[in-house]
Amino acid sequence: MDSYLDIASTVLRARRRPMGARSILAAAYKADILPAHLYGKTQQKTLQARLSENILHDREASIFYRTEPGQFALKEFLYDPDFPAKWKAEFPARRRTRDLKRPDSLAIRTTMAASLENTAISMSEFSERLEGSNALTVMHPKEMEKRGFSAIWTFSVVRRDDQVLAYRIGRYRDDRDTFANRRSIGFLGALAADDVSLFSTDSLGVHDCAVAVLTQDLDLSVATFEHPEEQVPKIECVTSIADRQGHIDLVIVLLWDSPEWFEPTTRRLSLNDPCWLRPSTPLNNMDDFEPWSARILKWLAAKDRTEFVHG
Repeated sequence: MDSYLDIASTVLRARRRPMGARSILAAAYKADILPAHLYGKTQQKTLQARLSENILHDREASIFYRTEPGQFALKEFLYDPDFPAKWKAEFPARRRTRDLKRPDSLAIRTTMAASLENTAISMSEFSERLEGSNALTVMHPKEMEKRGFSAIWTFSVVRRDDQVLAYRIGRYRDDRDTFANRRSIGFLGALAADDVSLFSTDSLGVHDCAVAVLTQDLDLSVATFEHPEEQVPKIECVTSIADRQGHIDLVIVLLWDSPEWFEPTTRRLSLNDPCWLRPSTPLNNMDDFEPWSARILKWLAAKDRTEFVHG
């Protein structure tokens, strides 16, 4: 046994059930398979970190999966008919923003995106601008900048009456210096070609992307957004925002009016320090928000809705 992951796979294969880091180590000690160089005071924390990092970074290639927070199993058991069905539901790995940029990502010519940098337009006006422009295509994110294209993101804001949900972004969510450890009011999704389905309500799959993001990040069921129809996220505006290096992204802002029973929790996924805030109330800590949220908060705070939609 040369690593924590080797130990975990050996114990899980022998026990044939989901286990936490502490239980895995206890079994390893009992079986005398823990090498001396892995001894330490916080072994359970190290093992849990190794397993979590492996699932996060290797994704489908990882041999491990979570059945629930802190409980791990081997993927080989997913195809074992004798493995209990209750343990075959994979608890999703935390999303990282960069991971959301899929090979078939939608891209828009940077020149068109730049024309929206200091304003915002409605989705219908955006669709009119796209018509006949050949500004939209599909490509791998790594190809965009050198070919003169920008990524298209959905930015879903959760609203309850006159308040919006704010939370702090963990480092695993986004490693860009302008987002990591900052507060945000939105949930990001990179728009891709496969977001469009036969049931999509818009030509780009914007609603589908937003629902997928909110479902995973807020630990909600898809049914939450199906009935009544009014509960689906609504497209508020389309704009473009540049980062500190001058790179421009197209951002489609959506608002989701959450049901009365919804209350954010830190129990699952990526919500750190969630709270509700009123955009109309002046904030003393605006610098604590990542730049996209800071800009959109100012729009939401505007008394005149026309000012928000048209800049």
